[in-house]
Amino acid sequence: MKTAFITDSSCGVHPDILKEKGIVSLPLQIILPNEDKALLDFVDAPLETVYQYIEQGIMMSTSIPPLGLIEKTFKNLKKENYEAVFCIPINPGLSSCYNALRLAALEAGLEFHHVDVYMPSVFELYAITRAKEMYDEGISLDDIENRIREVSKNAMTFLIPNDLDHLKKGGRLTPLAATLAGLLKIKPILKIDGSCEGKIDVFDKIRTFNKAVDCVVNELQKRGVDESWNIAIAHSKGMEHAQLTKDKLQAAFPNHEIEIVELVSVISVHTGLDSVGIQAYQKI
Repeated sequence: MKTAFITDSSCGVHPDILKEKGIVSLPLQIILPNEDKALLDFVDAPLETVYQYIEQGIMMSTSIPPLGLIEKTFKNLKKENYEAVFCIPINPGLSSCYNALRLAALEAGLEFHHVDVYMPSVFELYAITRAKEMYDEGISLDDIENRIREVSKNAMTFLIPNDLDHLKKGGRLTPLAATLAGLLKIKPILKIDGSCEGKIDVFDKIRTFNKAVDCVVNELQKRGVDESWNIAIAHSKGMEHAQLTKDKLQAAFPNHEIEIVELVSVISVHTGLDSVGIQAYQKI
């Protein structure tokens, strides 16, 4: 069955790069306040531009790829004799993108396959890339779904935001809570995984960034992370904290090659700058 593999820009890679790998990536939208036109992630709004808006105190919002673009993409796939689409977009716990893709596939007459990997960024990119690779190796779509779904159950993301004022302005932290947290040097640790259905939840509240990273390291060890797992760090213009995080993780997991990447725009918009994310997932 001729199948197209679909993701979106929350995987953290420019659509043109994924196109070279035979994967379609639809750009999410970044919406500026008091403006009619939304910016397409990567296309109209490079990551550095998004950082500049955040530094200027502009509170942006995000949205799914334009419906017209989704519909056009799927209709073109049908014209190119594709019979099915295999979709790993931003997780439904954070966005309604999945439902828009499903409806577009139904409208275009394409068989729809989807796996909720519960988190964006590095793991989303890894999952869609491995899905395409397995398809090219002749593995059935059902088997691909099952393999990715099984790994997704245990995958985990921890996020340590450092800009509490940004969270306060965005309404995700009350002014009182932000003030107290700042005075007491409390670092909230957020999590996104299957246990909270891909929604953002509070994992813990720790004094100082160093202790917050230690807490995450302990949790990874507790949950059995070993050489069969990948570990990645993502940051939003916070390389100093990202490197400190890597040093601690590398000491705990000396046999791992731990990469540092930039946090995807659609997450940075909500968390602010100098946030650090840690993802761990088993290899497929």
